[in-house]
Amino acid sequence: MLSLLLLTGAAACSSGKQYTLPSDVCGVTIEPALLKPLLPPGETLRQHTTYEGGTDITGCAMDVDKRRELTFQASLVPAEVDPLEVKRRNLVRAGNPQKADIGDGARIADSAAIAYRACTYQGKPHRYVAEVWVDKTPSDIGKRRDGLARFIAAYLPAAQKAAGCTS
Repeated sequence: MLSLLLLTGAAACSSGKQYTLPSDVCGVTIEPALLKPLLPPGETLRQHTTYEGGTDITGCAMDVDKRRELTFQASLVPAEVDPLEVKRRNLVRAGNPQKADIGDGARIADSAAIAYRACTYQGKPHRYVAEVWVDKTPSDIGKRRDGLARFIAAYLPAAQKAAGCTS
């Protein structure tokens, strides 16, 4: 009887995601499968706007079972600003940031990814920056870093296009 109860409990804990993965992040269409390795199992997922301040910064977050799991931010910065240098300390805190061949510059850390591309906005040169921050340290860092890299590589050009910042 005890083993049956243990098996039943284990099955309930490993039942996986009950919520539906969204097809957009901050209003930008994205393949839902790209979010799967970044989100934990749970029953409910809520995506909501975050208020980062400034008209050139947008953000949103995803909560699973009322706990913040992912935070996304996108910004438009002057062409002379190096977003990777600006966010260097945050990336170090996110764990072992490494260069990635995404956009014009990118870093993938254990719990974050930042990438940017040069673009033209309202006739002036800018850099469009996309970020994703994970609230929990992953148990499988390699898998998380791969998931972050795949996500940011797909999200950056889609978000940049949606923002009207042309290449």
